Amino acid sequence: MESRLGKLIARVAIGACIVAAVVAGRSAPAWAAEFLLRVGDITIPEGVVLHGDAIALGGTLDVEGTVAGDAVSVGGDVIVGGRVRGSVRAVGGDVTLRSTAVVGGRAVAWGGRVRVEPGATLGGAESRPGLFSPGIWWWAWPHGLVVFLGVLRWLALLTLLGGFILGAWMVAVLFPGVLARLAGVLERAPAGTFGLGLLGWMLLGPLAAVLVLSVIGAGLVVLLPVALAIALLFGAGAVAVSVGRRLHEASLPKEALVGSVVLAVAFAIPHLGWVVAFAVTTWGLGTVLLAVVEHVRRIPPPPSGAPTPPVRPS
Repeated sequence: MESRLGKLIARVAIGACIVAAVVAGRSAPAWAAEFLLRVGDITIPEGVVLHGDAIALGGTLDVEGTVAGDAVSVGGDVIVGGRVRGSVRAVGGDVTLRSTAVVGGRAVAWGGRVRVEPGATLGGAESRPGLFSPGIWWWAWPHGLVVFLGVLRWLALLTLLGGFILGAWMVAVLFPGVLARLAGVLERAPAGTFGLGLLGWMLLGPLAAVLVLSVIGAGLVVLLPVALAIALLFGAGAVAVSVGRRLHEASLPKEALVGSVVLAVAFAIPHLGWVVAFAVTTWGLGTVLLAVVEHVRRIPPPPSGAPTPPVRPS
């Protein structure tokens, strides 16, 4: 009989994949804020309001809805049939304003052409400076910084997700017995491990404070982050094995690989990913703590005092 944890994690994983597919399949999410940055083509559908800038790298930006900021394409064209409250800029591409376009700012094409169809509303000036015009750099450096920070953020996220997948797989390869026992503890006591994980997070700060204030534990406080990282690595690996086992039952390393990939996809979902990551780390920490408690309980206590010699009959 499957445990409640297995069913819950399987549902979360499958739901995360569905949400990720929906988010990836939509051209522009209606909830996006500040700016939308994407490599390739971007389409803002009619009726969608983007509360910020829309920036396409190496693709065409097609605006049929509303962009509250600027509409920018680097290495591609910008086509506007809806409303852009800011300016429309294309670097190395053309700008096309259809007859239904309403642009509050300027329409600029560096290294391309600006086409304005009759009926389009343009609040600012239309310009066609060269790609190496000095004016481009006054605009490019702040937007370039935004693009750089966005790319750096995604690279850091991909590095963390890749490290999680690699770590779960390596733990399954190097310590299969330990990971199998942890997965068994997790599936046997899902509620207990999650509650123990929450308790572990709450006691982590007081424990560090006690170690810092004590004379003996002052040197041990440095090892606390290391111990926590190892516990989370093994615990998250156990969660990955549990997920992978229900999606594709195979050898332990393959189950860990499948489960870690599914969890990594769930981690990458905006807003929902932090919730999934907190749940996985809490379950993992609680699993390790419960396994340690059970292991300590199974160890027989050492004999107290010297053994009593046998009494010889007189």
